[in-house]
Amino acid sequence: MCLKKETRTNLVQALKEGVVPATGCTEPIAVAFGAANCMAYLENKDIQKIEINVSLGVMKNAMAVIVPGTGKPGLLVAAATGAIAGDPTAGLNVIAGLIKDDLPKINDLVDSGKVSAKIAPVDDKLYVEVSIADKNDTVTVSIAGGHTNIFLIKKNDKVIFSKERPEPQSISASQEFLKTVNLQEVWDFCQTEPLKNLQFIKQAAKLNMDLAHDGLTNDYGLKLGKSMRNSPLQNGADDLSNKIISYSSAASDARMGGSQLPAMTNSGSGNQGIAATVPICVTADYTKASEEELIRALALSHLTALYIHSFLPLLSAYCAVDSASMGAGVGCVYLLKNDYNVAVSTINNMMGDAVGMVCDGAGCSCAMKVASSVSSMYRSMNLALQGVSIPANNGLVSDDIDKTIRGLGTFATKGLKETNPIILDIMMNK
Repeated sequence: MCLKKETRTNLVQALKEGVVPATGCTEPIAVAFGAANCMAYLENKDIQKIEINVSLGVMKNAMAVIVPGTGKPGLLVAAATGAIAGDPTAGLNVIAGLIKDDLPKINDLVDSGKVSAKIAPVDDKLYVEVSIADKNDTVTVSIAGGHTNIFLIKKNDKVIFSKERPEPQSISASQEFLKTVNLQEVWDFCQTEPLKNLQFIKQAAKLNMDLAHDGLTNDYGLKLGKSMRNSPLQNGADDLSNKIISYSSAASDARMGGSQLPAMTNSGSGNQGIAATVPICVTADYTKASEEELIRALALSHLTALYIHSFLPLLSAYCAVDSASMGAGVGCVYLLKNDYNVAVSTINNMMGDAVGMVCDGAGCSCAMKVASSVSSMYRSMNLALQGVSIPANNGLVSDDIDKTIRGLGTFATKGLKETNPIILDIMMNK
């Protein structure tokens, strides 16, 4: 397939915008980013009060996940960390510079009762508002439409920065563009684009495999990487499958459990980035792939995941590590057989498997969900390689792969619309 130059340029841009590094779970990190930017406009800096207002999805994803370097979860910790140790210029790496000497100040601030958080009455999937008062001034930073997309800064009720606020259901130009392509174009692009234009994607392998090794070496969350590798149930198990699951879940466990190493994200999520990266790296090692093959497989995995996610809400009750793992399945097929039809069958098989897994907030259980998703990917890919594919008269599977993908978007957007509030209600009333 001959792709237009404009299409190629836009696909490269979509990759660069959708695959970026972040230290910590991106929802609490967005709060830390807002707090750090508040502090940048305060002169006195003797914090008297921090008020946090967030959308439902942000609240859900921040309740249980550990803020990197603190050993503690929650929005209060995230805001305090951003205020005390945040770099307002560092984007999603806002608290990467946290040191142990900062912890007593952070803990004292959280324990002081000066920090509070509540759900904002907004329709936005992603909304963060942080207001910090010192002895002289009050600064409020508002974020919407993206984890670092500040659209309003006010100091003592005076607007000092503003730009158009994104509509609650708006998506980026790159996401809009991705909705206009198809999987065949994504496949062809990643195989034919000049390699120099895709070199940047190698950083995903470095960051997310470093997280995997961190999770396998150190104790985080559920210690899932170690547990799965050492389990007697794994004896005799397929080595590739075992390594994909244990390395992927270890990376997620480290990230959710407070590792200060950054993850390479996909669609604003570190776990999605891990699911789209680690299986590719493990499979590339298994097949002894060349550097070019690794780069193209990573690009294919991440771009497929971005393409699928363009039809999904930014945050929802659907656990999108499953759709990111669909991307990984496409990239792994490229490494194992380089057959587009097998890649299509892999996605269709996943659609007929565990596609309804819900997101019940970020936390150590995310590592289990990553394990489930990449396990489904391997199982679905293994069947596809043997010529087995779920037929189009079954469930969410369609006779056209792009219809299948769009159907997933409808399921997550409309079918699970009422699920998110119920999940959060359960979480907050335990």
